[in-house]
Amino acid sequence: MEINSGKFIEIMSSNFDLEIVETDIGKGIKMNCFEAFIYSSITGSGYLDNYVYPFTPKGLMKLFYNAFDYKFVTGIFENTSLKNTPYLLSKAKPFLFNSDKIIIPVEFETEKELQIKLKQFLEKEKCPTNFIIQRIEASKKGNGMEPFMEYLACETFRKKGFAVENQIPLTHSQGSPDFGAYLVKSTYSKLHLIELALIRLGYNGLKDKNKKENYNIVGEAKTGTTILKKQLTKYMKTNIFDEGIAIHPSKVFDDLPWMGCLYLNRDFKISYLSPKEKSTFVDKKMKDNYSKWLKNYFKFFLIANFDNDELSNFYYINTGEKISTKKKLIEFIINLNEKDILKELERVIENG
Repeated sequence: MEINSGKFIEIMSSNFDLEIVETDIGKGIKMNCFEAFIYSSITGSGYLDNYVYPFTPKGLMKLFYNAFDYKFVTGIFENTSLKNTPYLLSKAKPFLFNSDKIIIPVEFETEKELQIKLKQFLEKEKCPTNFIIQRIEASKKGNGMEPFMEYLACETFRKKGFAVENQIPLTHSQGSPDFGAYLVKSTYSKLHLIELALIRLGYNGLKDKNKKENYNIVGEAKTGTTILKKQLTKYMKTNIFDEGIAIHPSKVFDDLPWMGCLYLNRDFKISYLSPKEKSTFVDKKMKDNYSKWLKNYFKFFLIANFDNDELSNFYYINTGEKISTKKKLIEFIINLNEKDILKELERVIENG
């Protein structure tokens, strides 16, 4: 299945009960500003602040290069400072969280063609930043819609009670899997990890905590099929995932017993086939260590609700020192618990 603009509208409206809106550039889907920010972060769809390079937070919400490690990649942090957090971005780009957004799929063959379409649309609209452009790249195999499939996987497993993210950190040799879903005992579930960084802005998804045992899922999204199974097998051999999922617009993969499959059926509904058998790849010690790392990983998203002065003050109150090195900052955050962070955040918000 090639996902074009018409199929995009069908998929979004039928799976998520979202309102369809008519615009001068085509039909769009209406979303609240927080869900739209998450959507843009996953798919790379851009807010129409600029017809040449529409802004997207995709790639800016990253924390670490690898799992089991705490080496910052420039994104939410840069060195010892917070940089691209949703809260700080909201100061620089107030349009991100000021109203509902409309996501419009736009088909094009060349960048020049897209720019002409967007420029004409931008010039007509009083508030163009209320629109997010989902690129439908007709010149690419699968129309460049693999990130959109990652979004569908995230939404499906968020509803199932998992904490989810896309382009997850793993290892340098294994690469970055397209999708991860986690049940980490006694910590947050049923959310996208970006939600943990949106509390300061009024979006609080901290309603559910996982009471079950740890369970980890890894997924790979492809609009072709050549290397999907090979990639998934490589990720499963890290011994930390209970399940691998093939994510594809239409093809059903069921030939590997440990592999599940997420796809779209003929009615454009998201369908999920669970694995036939329990994975034999899992190593309990490795998996437990991964879950401990994930608990710390979640804390860094919570810390992203502060600005740099507030983080410095929080650090000073607890250590009696100024932040001097990345190592010391990381150790400080790891040694906090979630309640410590949320209590300080509540104090900061109350004090204005």
